[in-house]
Amino acid sequence: MSNKKLSKFNVFTILLIPFVWIYELSVVAPILGEVGKAFPTASTFELQLVVVMPFFASIPFSIIAGKLAKKYDKKNLIIIGLLIYGLAGITPFFCHTLHQVLVFRLITGIGVGMVLPLPNSIIAELFTGTQRERMLGATTSVANVANVLDSIAVGFILTLGWKYPFLCFTVCILIMFVAMAGLPKCPPVAQPAASNTQTSGKGVPKIVYGLLLFMAVNWMFFSFNINNTALFMVTEHIGLPWMIGIAISLPGGISIISGIVFPNFYHKTKNYLVPISIAIFAVGYVVMYFTHSFAVQCIANCLIGFGSGLLPPYILNLTSTKVELSKRDSAYGIVTAGIHIGFLSSPFIQLLISTITGIEAFRSLYGMCAIGLVICTVISFFVVMRIKKDPVAEIAAE
Repeated sequence: MSNKKLSKFNVFTILLIPFVWIYELSVVAPILGEVGKAFPTASTFELQLVVVMPFFASIPFSIIAGKLAKKYDKKNLIIIGLLIYGLAGITPFFCHTLHQVLVFRLITGIGVGMVLPLPNSIIAELFTGTQRERMLGATTSVANVANVLDSIAVGFILTLGWKYPFLCFTVCILIMFVAMAGLPKCPPVAQPAASNTQTSGKGVPKIVYGLLLFMAVNWMFFSFNINNTALFMVTEHIGLPWMIGIAISLPGGISIISGIVFPNFYHKTKNYLVPISIAIFAVGYVVMYFTHSFAVQCIANCLIGFGSGLLPPYILNLTSTKVELSKRDSAYGIVTAGIHIGFLSSPFIQLLISTITGIEAFRSLYGMCAIGLVICTVISFFVVMRIKKDPVAEIAAE
């Protein structure tokens, strides 16, 4: 840990911010059916925009937030982001047209983007070693706890009407007040006067863009499951309607465990964590491809959640070790944008696959995901083997 002394309340507040990382998705995705009934003339594409619209703003503003952190205190940026997030998130409750809803959903993305990268940057600045790994793993767990709780809560709130779930964004305002009291001040990191070969250059290292791609692909594969679970269960006659919520919440719920065990798992497996995680991810989709019962589907979802859940904290930790302190704010802004890029790209990639192959069956999509992840497992395994043969690369990986 850094020289700055942190209270338990400080640590609690830092870990509370990731509660709203994917809040804008988990609150709104379950209500689309009711929104469609409220606006019967709306197209399927317009209804899908209600869910994904924030991502169009959150992706660039995640990068912008990283750049702003070079000039302004990260605590103040998070507070402003939470304020925009909460107010814009609540406003659709008062809207009367779908276009009004879409506008405020877009504005919501500005707040989301400002909140997304900065907790990781604060953790990388204030913690080191195992403590940093534990904290970064915990952020993923907290985000998934929120996802599970939201999915359950919104189901009950939706009985009041499609507008009422938007009031859940009041949580962002409440977290803002906690952040005002509990977040430690994190002013911009001073640029070191002298620079060596490793720290030279104005931009972030090229590896940051590789990590951005890694993050986006992980969440894209994860989204293929989450976005299609309900329709898959209905078309394949798996389980009862009330079981759909359980199935959707399982991957996120198991990812909580992934975040908790990440530090120990990482220290035991080191660079092999990546191929092992992707392999578990792939097995989950293999099981999903062959499933014809709710119990087997639950097993598949658990495997998908555990495998995919180990990768974000690994990527975030690697960002902190590969990027110098003065460039971490920008780096985290870029890398964490991959979370929403993955969610946003998922439906478009799925549409592209069905257009090229002519196959629209969800089971076939799961089979393609399994094949893709198996290929990624093999590639990552050979990359690790190559690193192990190169002492210089191995030291750098450590």
